[in-house]
Amino acid sequence: MIDFISGILGSVIRVIYRMVGNNYLIALLIFTFLTKLLLFPLMLKQLKSTAGIQKIAPEDKKLREKYKDNPVKLNEELTKLYAENKISPMAGCLLPIIQIPLIIAMFFVVKQPLTYIAQINQEEIVSYTAEYLQKDPSEVTENETKEYEIPIAKRYNLLEMNIGSKVSLGDTPKDAFSSDEAIKVSKLTLVVPILTFVFSILSNQISMRKAKKTMTEDQAEMQKSMNIMMPLLSAYISFVCPIALGIYWLFGTILGIGQQLIIDKLMEDKTDKNKKDKKNKVLFLGKGENNND
Repeated sequence: MIDFISGILGSVIRVIYRMVGNNYLIALLIFTFLTKLLLFPLMLKQLKSTAGIQKIAPEDKKLREKYKDNPVKLNEELTKLYAENKISPMAGCLLPIIQIPLIIAMFFVVKQPLTYIAQINQEEIVSYTAEYLQKDPSEVTENETKEYEIPIAKRYNLLEMNIGSKVSLGDTPKDAFSSDEAIKVSKLTLVVPILTFVFSILSNQISMRKAKKTMTEDQAEMQKSMNIMMPLLSAYISFVCPIALGIYWLFGTILGIGQQLIIDKLMEDKTDKNKKDKKNKVLFLGKGENNND
């Protein structure tokens, strides 16, 4: 399934790559933007679900305390509460479920750009690998064809991956500390995992700023740990993988922050409008009662 998804993603990037004059970086940024745009409805649904859950949090807490010794009754009352408020607890799970295979598929796309983006047939990749390793084509293993796609793409200019003169989208930041000059890369590549860490923390802070008000102490402590662990994980992945994946993750996080701020603003405006309409309705009814008197 991952190979199938990787094939689709690679084909989309390939089309964009050709449209923008064989610029891998621009193609990757456009692809990330389109991905976020397509997933925006799911993100909106997730945030609405989260906002709804936060709104009924006090009632939820009361029910859990009241029926803590009766799980069957508690489940019935919680189901009723969620139904009355038109909230689906599972609505917030769909986006992560889609994003996990997406990021895994993207790993293979950027790790094997000749297969998924350049779409060179395997026989030709084997031939390039044999020449690169100075081996007979019959001796080249499948793992070698996968492992050396990036250096082969660089050497034979099969995919334009350079960002300036010092950095390539195929570079892996961890190799900046390598003692092997053959694989050592510029320390500029370290900017990607560092920025990924910073923007991941910022994203968590923005997304959780309202939820903190309704969290229990245990939930707050757990969230505090997650706010550090997840950015560290994203930074680590950006550190050990080609920076093409790190840039995809980083730019996606930045776009996600923008989406979050836009949605928060829209939801605040809607809340303010509802409050204003409710206030006007109360004033109107009050005025009507006075006229009747």
